[in-house]
Amino acid sequence: MSALVRRQTARWLEFVYGDRPDLDDPAEAYHEASKMAPSQIDRQMEGARRLAASPDLRLSSLRAVKRHGGARIPLPEPASLDVRLQDVIGRRRSRRDFASGPIPGDALAALLHAGYGVTGQLEPQDDRPGVPLRAVPSGGALYPLELYAVAVRVTNLEPGLYHFDPLWPGLELLRSGLAVEELAVLSTYPDIASSCAVLIFVAAVFGRTRFKYGLRGYRFALLEAGHVAQNLLLAATALGLGAVPLGAFFDRRTDAILRLDGVNESTLYAIALGRERS
Repeated sequence: MSALVRRQTARWLEFVYGDRPDLDDPAEAYHEASKMAPSQIDRQMEGARRLAASPDLRLSSLRAVKRHGGARIPLPEPASLDVRLQDVIGRRRSRRDFASGPIPGDALAALLHAGYGVTGQLEPQDDRPGVPLRAVPSGGALYPLELYAVAVRVTNLEPGLYHFDPLWPGLELLRSGLAVEELAVLSTYPDIASSCAVLIFVAAVFGRTRFKYGLRGYRFALLEAGHVAQNLLLAATALGLGAVPLGAFFDRRTDAILRLDGVNESTLYAIALGRERS
């Protein structure tokens, strides 16, 4: 038996809680409050009943995209991702050093489409219009997330902050000329945030899922952000790009850059992408 197998595992609970959990531990309180139980299912599914009873609410839930009114910029046809999935999964690694060259515009289009693009439609029924389906699973097909891309070095795209509109599809320009120094202060890894060619932020509009699923809806938004990030990372690998997910960002600074209030909408995740160093 190897030494690794014989070694006793760490006593994580003592490191996390000390002698015992605090009675007001917020993580424990939220996790408990968001659990599903047969005795609470009627209360937890009240939002689903409201959705079923309101045609207007059902129609509104299908328009899961935020429109800012900025200049609209069409994306080129996405670059091909015609690579064997097994190969991409095996090759995926976090890359933290980026070359200084730009990434092609069609590569950015492929990344955004793979992350949260519309890939099909659920056919309409008598009581429901057709539902645009995206590249990731979403609780109730409510799609609570929004993708923002800070383009630093992208071919034929002006540096700046953009919002991805998957229903159009294309980009909205929110701000031109975002300086790399402004990106550096958003993360505890300033070199990564300021050296990448594109920094993609995944944000959530919590009300889109919480109106139906209550506190459980917050969990669903976090799970969905993970689905999006993995799609982005696998697409980057297929395109021969370097990518690394960043969970260590300063929430309020990032929300301010993206013009989010930090309560109803907030940043969940970031992915830095660029050309790999040879």
